[in-house]
Formats: sequence, structure tokens, C-alpha cells
Amino acid sequence: MPDNRRRPIAEQLTAAVNDLFFDPRARVTREELRERTTVHFAAYRENELFIGARTPVERNAVDVTVEISDWSMSVKQQRRIAQDLTPLLARLFDVPPAGLDGINIRFHPYPPTDFAVGGRLLSDIVPLVGRIMKRLASR
Repeated sequence: MPDNRRRPIAEQLTAAVNDLFFDPRARVTREELRERTTVHFAAYRENELFIGARTPVERNAVDVTVEISDWSMSVKQQRRIAQDLTPLLARLFDVPPAGLDGINIRFHPYPPTDFAVGGRLLSDIVPLVGRIMKRLASR
């Protein structure tokens, strides 16, 4: 992928994640959420990714994998994210409708005790009531 395509893709993915995860009842503003959203491109050279022992070029297929981690993601929230991000990813990476199976989203939900920010566990930063509200809102 040419370097000049990466920033516009990162901007659109950041905006989409912001829309999917923003909760006006939370203490995190849209700007704070945007500043916590990371987009990392990990491109593979032709001979570094194999599916069924063939490269995507040999398969005449695109393979795009997005990994999303957030604390306490529910299955309902993951389903909504997959439904909303897949068409966006298809558009951003020129994946034809017949190639949607080449778009993969891998979720990494974790409890707030498994992540630290600035030396403090997320469970110590976000009050219990906030953690409960997030769980209830994402069901």
C-alpha cells in the first residue's frame, strides 16, 4: 500500500471507531477517545503471508485483518462492530463484494484488571459504577 493512502485510511478508521465506541454517558470525551484510538498498519511482503499454502496474490484474493481490543466488549457490541466496519474496510481496501470473506476482525476483550494506563490499572481508574454502566450499555 502506498504511504499516501495510509493517513486517509487511519483517519476514516479512527472516526468509525470513535462513532462505534463513544458513549455520551461516559466520562471520556470524543476527543479523548480519538486520542486513545491506535491504527497500526502491518503489511506483509508477497512471500510472508500464506493462506492454504498460497499467497493472497496466488489466491487472487485480498486478506485484511483488523484487531480490536477494548475492555468488557459484549458479543452484541462485537457483532455491531463487525457489521459496521466490514463494509468500510471493503471500501478502504478495494475489496469487491465477492471478497468480503477476506476481511477479518479479531476481537480482544479484556477485563479492566488486565490493562494499565500510566502505571494504574484501568479498574482503579474507572469507578465500579462506570464499569457496570459500560457492561449494561453494550448488551
